[in-house]
Amino acid sequence: MHRADVARRAAPGRMMSPRPIRVLCVVPRGITGRGGIETLFAHVDEQLRSGPDTGLEMVFMDSRGGASRAGWIFYFPFALAHYVWLLASRRYDIVHLNTTTNASAWRKWLLQSIAGLAGVKTVVHFHSSFLPKPGEPRGVWVSVLRRVFERAGAVVVLGEYWRTFVARFYDMPAERFQVVANGVVDFAPAAPQAREEGAPVRLLFAGNLTDAKGAGVLLQSLALLPPELPKWHAVLAGAGDVAAFRDRATELGIAGEVEFTGWMVRDTILPLYRQTDIVVLPSRSEGLPVCLLEGACAGAALVSTPVGSIADVLHDGENGLMVMPDDPDALAHALAQLIGDAARREAFRTASRSIYVSRFQLEAMIGALREVYQKVLASR
Repeated sequence: MHRADVARRAAPGRMMSPRPIRVLCVVPRGITGRGGIETLFAHVDEQLRSGPDTGLEMVFMDSRGGASRAGWIFYFPFALAHYVWLLASRRYDIVHLNTTTNASAWRKWLLQSIAGLAGVKTVVHFHSSFLPKPGEPRGVWVSVLRRVFERAGAVVVLGEYWRTFVARFYDMPAERFQVVANGVVDFAPAAPQAREEGAPVRLLFAGNLTDAKGAGVLLQSLALLPPELPKWHAVLAGAGDVAAFRDRATELGIAGEVEFTGWMVRDTILPLYRQTDIVVLPSRSEGLPVCLLEGACAGAALVSTPVGSIADVLHDGENGLMVMPDDPDALAHALAQLIGDAARREAFRTASRSIYVSRFQLEAMIGALREVYQKVLASR
């Protein structure tokens, strides 16, 4: 069981301020876990601990730990007992539940029910990039998730795309859903950093090595790059079947240009972003991926797919290029344009940094969450 982490409220010597809003935030794998939600709230935890007083005090706990697939069934009872103990041992104003779909909906339904018995309001933060399309079968979890949304004091989604999509899917008023864009700590205030002349163009894929994330398509596209391009080097940083993807790179003849690191902790991967020229994520579906926000923060050009709320951070032709999912030829063409055109690549890098500063600094996300909490508490 990951320990519960309490965010520091105010530096010693400050004048007394009103009591902060106390939030118990349930993160699936905890803030040290592997995943986008976990990385997002690791950024939040860092900001609350080291930044100015925000009027929030957050405790983080995990609900499934590092268990894979159905392994959560064995872990969850212990997490549930810990959750009950936290609610019983200290008064919280808000329980913040991060949810996706399938089994996550059932877990959050139970946690929300217990919070209700304890008299604590819940805010539900929906991160999934998947809901059944018309004609597809709907599992029981679909109705369970609707119930979770209906009982919540507020439902948070990642962008206007998701507000519209989820509201239509559930035939609920759009105003029921509050948009709070993801944000990341500004770990690269001097970005974009100048590159040494003649240095290889550095590409980064940060995510699980799966077909859903487009890792296989990326390898195919790299093998299609023209040999006359300037030198390039690609890093694929993520968990998954690393050996199989490494073998695939060897089969495609690009093993010398592609590096597989496995999962990298934040202290290791953030410096890598600062050295990266192009962040690429050819996913089939996404919410608002943290890796693209981290890429924008570090001043990298972005190449990704027009799914979910990616268009909020990747402005096609301004700070990056959009390609359709599962199209290695189009992806290779986009990457070749940026590898071969240093002036355009540098313009995109500068634009990425500007987009990050204007919309995705972590202070904005935390402020928006605080406003959601305040509205929920005021509605009592």
